[in-house]
Amino acid sequence: MKKALKRFVDIWKLDFLAKFFAGECKNNKTTISFWILSSLALSLMVAVGFCVFLCDSYDDTVALLERDIPESAQITITDGQLTTQNIDEPFFREINAHSDDNSYDGSFVIIIDTRSDAYDLTSLDEYNGGIIVLGDRAYFKDGTEFDQIVFSEIPNFTVSKDDILEFVSKYFIFPFSIILTILLGVFMFFWFSVFRLVSAFWWALMLFVLTKIFDIECKYMTAYKAVINLYFIPTVVVFMVGFLGLNIPLMTTIIFIAIFIANLLWIKKHPQVEETENVLKTIPEIKKVKIVKQSKKK
Repeated sequence: MKKALKRFVDIWKLDFLAKFFAGECKNNKTTISFWILSSLALSLMVAVGFCVFLCDSYDDTVALLERDIPESAQITITDGQLTTQNIDEPFFREINAHSDDNSYDGSFVIIIDTRSDAYDLTSLDEYNGGIIVLGDRAYFKDGTEFDQIVFSEIPNFTVSKDDILEFVSKYFIFPFSIILTILLGVFMFFWFSVFRLVSAFWWALMLFVLTKIFDIECKYMTAYKAVINLYFIPTVVVFMVGFLGLNIPLMTTIIFIAIFIANLLWIKKHPQVEETENVLKTIPEIKKVKIVKQSKKK
């Protein structure tokens, strides 16, 4: 475990591949342990970032509900029919419907029309997404996909603006945000573990080809195990850059190439470097010899 934890530091050093090729590649236990720990660390980074985002969005969510839901608004479903109170119908609200130059782009719309036939499903055609609430059903659009909910399949209930705000204030942080963060963390752990194992075959091929170009002896499986360790670096960098809202094309490829070339150049400049620990293992252990002092014959 100590070696796996130490590898979080070692992989950033330019002599990592030199030591790995010299003997560390034989320690499969450390590589596997580091792979699991690094996947867990990356999953925690994503989960914590997502949790921070949700918590920061709490005030924005409340402000959005306060602004977009009419005061004392109430929705009731009784025997498959939806009715509203204190909501002027037809209710029509566009969200993020203006681009930076203030020209209309019709991105998302919410329509409530339970008392007339002014709107139907075709009213969503010009939008990327939206919701239409009619008297007996509701239509949803997401991109090119449509779905609907028939109110006759829903038990009778009543919900008001105050109910929604109270629910958000009580459950938005816990358990909603916490549970969603945990589920995301579990999903990302399996994603990082499986996806990186598969894609590592390609990056290992790239490293293997570069070792041939630099005339450095390396087997493909050794390159693959090296990539399993080094994969943590580009993943962290891409995550941090994405967290800052930046998008750099081919960033993972650029980072991997930079890591490989920097390490291989270091090996070419230090061709005789071997890991001391591995060298010491080749020295036979000196057994203690018990010396018995013989008494002189009289």
